[in-house]
Amino acid sequence: MGGSRAVLLDLWHTLEFLPPDAEEEYMLAQLDTMARVVASWPRSPRARHPVLRDPRRAVAEAQAEAAEASRRGISIPLTVQGMHAARRLGRTAQPLELVRAIVELLDRTAFELTPGALDALSSLRTEGFRIGVISNTVGEPGEALQRHLERVGIGQFVDAWAFSDQLPWTKPAPEIFWHCLGVLGVSRDRAIHVGDGWSDLVGAQAAGLRAGVLFTGAQNYGARYRQVFAPPAPELETAEYRIPALSELPGLARQLLPP
Repeated sequence: MGGSRAVLLDLWHTLEFLPPDAEEEYMLAQLDTMARVVASWPRSPRARHPVLRDPRRAVAEAQAEAAEASRRGISIPLTVQGMHAARRLGRTAQPLELVRAIVELLDRTAFELTPGALDALSSLRTEGFRIGVISNTVGEPGEALQRHLERVGIGQFVDAWAFSDQLPWTKPAPEIFWHCLGVLGVSRDRAIHVGDGWSDLVGAQAAGLRAGVLFTGAQNYGARYRQVFAPPAPELETAEYRIPALSELPGLARQLLPP
């Protein structure tokens, strides 16, 4: 691993975001899309008495279970959520149909790059930092997100991706950080992680990184997103390192990880 240094970054509300109203609309569209797809699946011959008859409620319960597991560092990807919703409704799950529908929704959603993201990543790369992205992909396929990020220019700077739907863990589990660092070939004490949420800070500490950095420049959440993924947490108030703009990241990375 030598003298390599790494900056790991969260995705949502760090590199990209949706304004609050658009984020609320997107999350509701995600719920409705899942409910529509699950309701179209054939009835299971083994389910004579389904637990639920409302597809939207079945999907909402599956999503809530996945979000709760995510807070404990456990990954329940979209395909498994669909299977859980199907079981509640007495349906035969066809998870790939669900993935296709969510990818279509993702592709027509106008996510915004966080100001300064591309310049910050370019500066870090020029200075020799290895760059990784670690994202809790509870509602989307990481493969589709990676293709999207490559289209908008972020992918050219990223050396390693760690999407939770492709792994057993979510942040704050230290294993997802260690996995990313293993791909990068960088030791824990030569890496920092940057993100907007408590799981970013707690996870970075649990993983033994040099520092967890709180990014406060894109914390304007939609109501549903705030409730599910960004509730108040003491770690956000006591963060030792914080930056309000990504333009400050290269300088802080140099300070925390000198050559």
